[in-house]
Amino acid sequence: MVRGKTEIKRIDNDVSRRMSFVKRRAGLLKKANELAVLCDVDLGVLVFSDHGAGAGQPSDYCSPHTSWSELIQRYETITNVQLQDTYDDEDEDADDQMFMFKEIVGLRRERDRLQASLRRQTGEDLPSGATKEELDTLDQQLELALAKVRERKDKLMDQQLDESYHKVTVIL
Repeated sequence: MVRGKTEIKRIDNDVSRRMSFVKRRAGLLKKANELAVLCDVDLGVLVFSDHGAGAGQPSDYCSPHTSWSELIQRYETITNVQLQDTYDDEDEDADDQMFMFKEIVGLRRERDRLQASLRRQTGEDLPSGATKEELDTLDQQLELALAKVRERKDKLMDQQLDESYHKVTVIL
């Protein structure tokens, strides 16, 4: 079955346009992630919708090993175009927005770092040529984590056993 060529023009039906946006946005962000991972490039994609439940809310993707502020700084350096700090220093709303932006960037960077750490610890991010030493280190980390989980489980079971024993002695 062959699809016909889609004419690129604005979709008139509002519901169809919103659905197309949602589907294509997901595909765009997925492709951005694939490009960043497969080609080891730093990229950012920012999309705003003017309609629907999330009107005005951005959908964004930033490469796992970089941040929006780093991407913007690199862009500004290369193109000599200033994107940040274009507001009046007296404007408190702009200061609050910049503070929130920096907080969000920091939190995303921390999230990305933790996700990368989790992928390494679960073995998902292992290179095909991992050395024996790297695998031994990962094995030791997993053993330590497993020991902590078992210790916590035993502690909880002991507490529950003590509570049950206490309830039985109170009833008798």
